[in-house]
Amino acid sequence: MPARILDRIESPRDLKALGLDQLEQLATEIRQEIVTVVSAHGGHLGASLGAVEITLALHYVFDAPTDQIVWDVGHQAYGHKLLTGRRDRFHTLRQEGGLSGFPVRSESPYDTFGVAHASTALGAALGMAVARDLRHEDYRVVAVVGDGGMTGGVAYEAINNIGHLGTDMLVLLNDNEMSISKNVGALSKYLTRVTTSRVYSKFEAEVWELLGPRVSR
Repeated sequence: MPARILDRIESPRDLKALGLDQLEQLATEIRQEIVTVVSAHGGHLGASLGAVEITLALHYVFDAPTDQIVWDVGHQAYGHKLLTGRRDRFHTLRQEGGLSGFPVRSESPYDTFGVAHASTALGAALGMAVARDLRHEDYRVVAVVGDGGMTGGVAYEAINNIGHLGTDMLVLLNDNEMSISKNVGALSKYLTRVTTSRVYSKFEAEVWELLGPRVSR
């Protein structure tokens, strides 16, 4: 059996030497590893399986842990753990003395914020970005927000402050309809209108055409 690409990934830096075909294969291997471990020990499949490509893209483009990546739902972070030096211990996930099922600051410098459930990433990331600016530093801050994470009141408070302060940070909305409960309310309806609009559909088609046939939907 050929060696897995995943077995050669000791840190996100190793991703930057991979080509597109290898990244696609790595995404498959990450999903297989998550399914294998969660099937044996329990855990949350949907959120992490749905965030594999996002996780790869973030660690490929940004320079963590110098750049700060904040997850709004810890369930999304299994792939993140596999790519950040914890692959050999991933089989201990959610076991006594093993890896946590969520990002934990004491577990890894790549875990910038301890988080379990939703809605806290925006506020945490804003705090990091403001602290960076006060220290006159230049690292980047990214908040990865699931659509379910946009239903909590603290998320709206953070958005209000982000808009007011104009701080340089990136908010990535993973609108994959994979929250634990069905999303309800005005924001959910608004996102549905946006993603089904003619303008959005045209933009999406142009992006896929630009990326080329090697990138599958």
